[in-house]
Amino acid sequence: MSLGLYVHFPFCSYLCNYCDYFKVLHSKALEEKYFAALTTETKLIAKELSSDATVDTLFIGGGTPSIASLKLLQEWLKVARSSFSFAEKIEFSFECNIDSLDVEKLSLLKELGVTRPCLGMQSFNEQLLKAITRAHSPHEGHQVVYHCHALGFASFNIDLLFGMPGQSNNLFLEDVSQLVEMEPPHISMYQLTVEPNTPLAIRVRSGEMVIPDEPTIATMFTSGAGTLVDSGYEHYEISSFAKPGHECRHNLNYWTGGEFIGRGPSAHSYYNGRNYANVESVGEYINSLSQKQIPRVLNESGLLKRADDTIVSGLRLKRGIDRGLFVERFGIPLDERINLKEYELLIKSNIIIDDGHTLRTSDTGFFQADEIARRLIK
Repeated sequence: MSLGLYVHFPFCSYLCNYCDYFKVLHSKALEEKYFAALTTETKLIAKELSSDATVDTLFIGGGTPSIASLKLLQEWLKVARSSFSFAEKIEFSFECNIDSLDVEKLSLLKELGVTRPCLGMQSFNEQLLKAITRAHSPHEGHQVVYHCHALGFASFNIDLLFGMPGQSNNLFLEDVSQLVEMEPPHISMYQLTVEPNTPLAIRVRSGEMVIPDEPTIATMFTSGAGTLVDSGYEHYEISSFAKPGHECRHNLNYWTGGEFIGRGPSAHSYYNGRNYANVESVGEYINSLSQKQIPRVLNESGLLKRADDTIVSGLRLKRGIDRGLFVERFGIPLDERINLKEYELLIKSNIIIDDGHTLRTSDTGFFQADEIARRLIK
């Protein structure tokens, strides 16, 4: 049995105005306690897994993992590798902020086994970076990409945002053009979401900042995606573009209903047919594990909720939902979880295509995947 391992590193050296992921300001003392708790959690969870479980992918996200103590990270990795069976060709993704990276740190991360740095570039426009309170400069971004190529990472990803305050379609396409010239193996292209209760939301509500309108945002997405496809990237998931062989295996496992273990505060897990969520509190996480108790809550919806989530994420994949794999992972046919009346309407409208083996969106329906999923799920 292969599975993904996700670790949430909750610390940031500063808080971006648009981010609503669980995070706290970094403290060296708190980080040490966090890694001690993470080590305990890792050993406890390893006892729950079957003997044939193999970790095929490892993804450390946050937060800002690139500010972590590499000494503490190395010590935890040693424990993880002795607790779990790691695949020989494991994909090891590691999220990084540009301003906390240099060639020395990238080189050390590579020595620790990282195969896929994930770079939070967001833009190459200095004014746009300031608007979303990112601390790096465009020049620093270019340097980090150069170092990733020079160090010979097996792959790496660059995040790019569209729909930012003050951003036009032309400005966004300038970012896309610069990105294409850098030839990263993988690109994640996300729309900026104005999350409630973030500093950005407050400034948008007050009129101090203006987000592009929906038609402009739609144009950014279609023109940006078209440019990337024309440049040799496969648009394999709504927000994801890859050169051949560089798709993110960790995400593909999640999107297709595979099992995964989440460690750290706020991390989620799905294995043995059950969904778990860790507490969203660093203090509670540390205190519970000091007593050798995993601070998690069982989601009783379990397998059926995971099946429905897989329909949503599967329709966002260009290749769609593999019917056979769906049965293998959930023990029920796909048709038991979909509204057959809506299914027939979408088939007749050529919005979805079903060849008996795979259910996927048509080219027309691909950009409407979330709405299609909403209509299809019972």
